[in-house]
Amino acid sequence: MSINNIQSFIVSTLRFGLGWTAVPESKTPDKTLIMYEFEACPFCRKAREALTVLDLDYVCLTSARGSTSKRGALVARGGKAQFPYLIDPNTGVEMYESEAIITYLHDTYGQGRSGLIKRIAPLNSLTSAIASGVRATKGRAVREGLGDRAQPPKMLELYSFEISPYCRKVRERLHELNLDVLIRNVGKKGKRRPELLARGGKMMVPYLIDPNTGVEMYESDEILAYLDATYGAASLLEASPAPA
Repeated sequence: MSINNIQSFIVSTLRFGLGWTAVPESKTPDKTLIMYEFEACPFCRKAREALTVLDLDYVCLTSARGSTSKRGALVARGGKAQFPYLIDPNTGVEMYESEAIITYLHDTYGQGRSGLIKRIAPLNSLTSAIASGVRATKGRAVREGLGDRAQPPKMLELYSFEISPYCRKVRERLHELNLDVLIRNVGKKGKRRPELLARGGKMMVPYLIDPNTGVEMYESDEILAYLDATYGAASLLEASPAPA
């Protein structure tokens, strides 16, 4: 097993199974949620875990250091470059602060959040920060020359769940390449699992869909190679500006 895989497994272990299993009673919104975030951020991780638990898809506006257009758009929209930042087009709610986001998501799309979980939030933040330290250089900064890249004409999609070490590798690369992506959360017991099985032929993640090229594929290392070859330069498959 490669060092990259071992490090990613360690991160998953440090999170004690958070972001693995979806709760079956969660509600599905009519419009897809949107979140400015970046993979290495420990507070973003906590919000992503909640999205997996609640079986919620979301558009990830990749906002690693150096993604100047998107970070500027966030400052114009919310007032500061702080992550995560959730946009819910179903309710009009927009908000910073991971704990507030998690509580909002559970109250709006789940069965509420227990007082005990809220009280141990500082410990949750600490272990998330430790996990980020293991992958300190991954998914934190955009590659040189890609900070102002235009996005492909059609957004990529990724079937994923937060705690998967293989999905993490792909999400990190998407941030490094400054590529926005529609995350299809398929945690254990998730509603979209049969959809993935029907589409790809097996229940395995990550599964990338690129509607710009027609490519659909499993296997994290093969996906990484594909992303580098297809989007590793600023001039490749670009047509639209970063979202405002």
